[in-house]
Amino acid sequence: ETTTVTAIRMIRQSFCLLIVLISLANGQNYQFSVKRLNREKPLISSQYPLNNVGGSVMKYNYNTAFLPRSSTVPNGALLVRCQNISGSDVYQTQPSVINYANVKGTLDGDFQFEPISDNNIVIEPEGMSSSYGTEDPRAVYREKDQTYYILYSAVENTTGNIPISKLALATTKTPADKSSYTLHGAIFPEVRWSKSGALLIRDGYSGPSYLYWGDSTDVPGIQLATTTDLLNYTYHDGIFIPVRKNFFDSMLVEAGPMPLLLSNGHYLFLYNSGRHGYPSKKPNWDVQYNVGWVILDGQDPTKILARASEPILSPVLAWEKGDAPYLGLTPNVVFVEGWVRHPTKKDTFILFYGAADSTVGAAELTVTIS
Repeated sequence: ETTTVTAIRMIRQSFCLLIVLISLANGQNYQFSVKRLNREKPLISSQYPLNNVGGSVMKYNYNTAFLPRSSTVPNGALLVRCQNISGSDVYQTQPSVINYANVKGTLDGDFQFEPISDNNIVIEPEGMSSSYGTEDPRAVYREKDQTYYILYSAVENTTGNIPISKLALATTKTPADKSSYTLHGAIFPEVRWSKSGALLIRDGYSGPSYLYWGDSTDVPGIQLATTTDLLNYTYHDGIFIPVRKNFFDSMLVEAGPMPLLLSNGHYLFLYNSGRHGYPSKKPNWDVQYNVGWVILDGQDPTKILARASEPILSPVLAWEKGDAPYLGLTPNVVFVEGWVRHPTKKDTFILFYGAADSTVGAAELTVTIS
């Protein structure tokens, strides 16, 4: 089979637009267009006035999960990874916590989030197993039991000040209420390092639900697990989405948010990626993070039908690259962990992404299938 790729980068005053056209030999074409929302400005930043929409008491506010609407979350909400610093060293960060931020307004057009305060913390370090921080949430809402399933990294500070991450699970029906959360602990306690889990719930289908997980730390790719009750998971050996030499994902691949269905019955799964070759002001850091995608078979989500040869989202704007006057804990990063289907537009999704490990942005992704 042959794959033809055409990439067109277009800059407009009102938004930044990237179009990637993928022509597949089987006759099915996927065209991706991405535009930044919120007038190309961060949604959440500590550089905004503290009590204004999008403001935060936390220095760094980034990787986010989206909580879909429900009876307890009427407008939708975000779970945001937040960190402060110790002293004046911008790289001397305190343990991460996960904060809750309500949507103000609708998701069709500009939208805003309530300010983040210490009172919004819903998951934070508790005991040795998460002494280094609670990080990088991803969330799925299950209509069947009206429960949010939240996957996050519980990071332990081990002997010699060496962090070890364990992919952990929490559940709640009322995510704004910290006391409602049940913390189920590590999903794979026997695995040395695990993080970044995207859960595909398959209610109404025969067979299990699927967990796509991993960040390429110990295994060079995203891995696969299955579950029949969403609480206990079976780890499968092997690599599901490998890193690729000489591509935008040559250093690492890492799970994004849960896969979502397209109008043709297949799933779109976004993943994060890294590549070397982008020097920055951060000492010993030359990595650029981008967003890629795969198409998963709608009947068998263990089959990959197509994969990006170019990223659909890259750090382009100053606050995504961490350029002054914006914050830049980790320069040259866009990182997607949350998204939601657009309420009115076909095959269109709203992405929520961390930028430079410092702020939260939003973009609209449209897929045209022919």
